Amino acid sequence: MCVVLAEDAGQRTMEKVARLAEAKSIPVLRGPAAVELGAGLGRPPVQAVGVADAALARGLMADGR
Repeated sequence: MCVVLAEDAGQRTMEKVARLAEAKSIPVLRGPAAVELGAGLGRPPVQAVGVADAALARGLMADGR
């Protein structure tokens, strides 16, 4: 599991997501802009998204290093 945070997420969102993820030992990755992140999900702009699929999360984390 991991969380992808949009590169242009608001300060409050970044702080809240980081705090909640840290409490559960969930890695936070910086992703594309909110518009791009949302478009990839077929949604309007998204500032943060949780990735529950273990294989996908591992791939994202490996790619982000």
